[in-house]
Amino acid sequence: MSISYRKRGKNKTWDYRVFDKQGVVIASGSGFKTKKEAMYEAVEIERKRLLTTVFTPKATLYELWIRWHRLIIEPSKLAKSSKDKHIQRGKVIKENFGDMQVTQITHSQYQEFINDYCDRVLVDQVRRFNKVVKAVLLMAQRDGALIADFTDGVKFEGETSRKKAADKHIRSMEEYENLLIELKKRISESDSITPCILYLYFTTGFRPGEGAGLCWPDIDFEKMVIKTYRRYSGDSNSFYPSKNKWSERVVPMSAELAAVLKQLQHRQERMLLEKGISNPENLVFFDWLYGVPTSTAISKYLNRVLKDMGYEYKLTAYSGRHSYGSYLLAKKIDIWVVAKILGHKDITQLMETYGHLLQEIEKEGYQEIRELLAI
Repeated sequence: MSISYRKRGKNKTWDYRVFDKQGVVIASGSGFKTKKEAMYEAVEIERKRLLTTVFTPKATLYELWIRWHRLIIEPSKLAKSSKDKHIQRGKVIKENFGDMQVTQITHSQYQEFINDYCDRVLVDQVRRFNKVVKAVLLMAQRDGALIADFTDGVKFEGETSRKKAADKHIRSMEEYENLLIELKKRISESDSITPCILYLYFTTGFRPGEGAGLCWPDIDFEKMVIKTYRRYSGDSNSFYPSKNKWSERVVPMSAELAAVLKQLQHRQERMLLEKGISNPENLVFFDWLYGVPTSTAISKYLNRVLKDMGYEYKLTAYSGRHSYGSYLLAKKIDIWVVAKILGHKDITQLMETYGHLLQEIEKEGYQEIRELLAI
């Protein structure tokens, strides 16, 4: 590949021509005031052409994913569980687009795959998969590859959850409040940290990883607030980043939660002194024998408590978050305030998760308006 430049015409402007190896003109441009301007455009075309010829046309989507995964995911601080999910997405790409050159994949073909994938797994999983494919294509494009983004405008239709929204959380305020009473009772009767972390989940809306990653300096007992800016995996015993920038937030702490945490702090200080061990990360929910409990262990404990109380629920550690959100909305806390406390960008997720509850609140609001205007 070569480039030639000429100064021509009455205005003495510059033009360029780009030739392939056979001497055939493959690109040209004219009307540049200086040779340098012509060179900038011609060299950029040559660079993209070289990258496209060498790298893109024959590359499969899976090959591009391997490169993206090696450069972006492997060196990241993501938890092992998150990295394993990325590997699984790579397998899906290989199984469905293994030998197909990326330039041959059309939008309609990809949409057909997405439709089929939505029939097999939850829509959120498909959206995350699509986000990865889009990131892979974007990296290739930034390298100069002339490929179309076939993920652009793709539609997702399918199940959003295996569970009904109402099955994700405690369904009545009375049962929710009774659970908090039971957890406080178990906290006072046991040295286990599990009822303490559950009490936190059900009174702050923290995600399990956020609660597990809580350190003592993150708690401000004077201002009665707790900040969260990262997550912790009990499986790998390591920190990893927040889900997104909106997840980094400060949430209010009740007097009851403050009392629970202070009790836990005194207990922990005594335990560390007696055992002669340290808590290097200053983790709040640190057990000298088991470390930070896993979400699986917390979920099993929660369901044992609910069963002992006579409640027929099968919840997870994440249910504390959903129950707290439901409780706040039922208590008429402004939906935008709830969204901020839970770390949502906007109220969209709340509308999807608590739609049934919001409809009830909406009906009550209508009646209040009728009575307000009864003049």
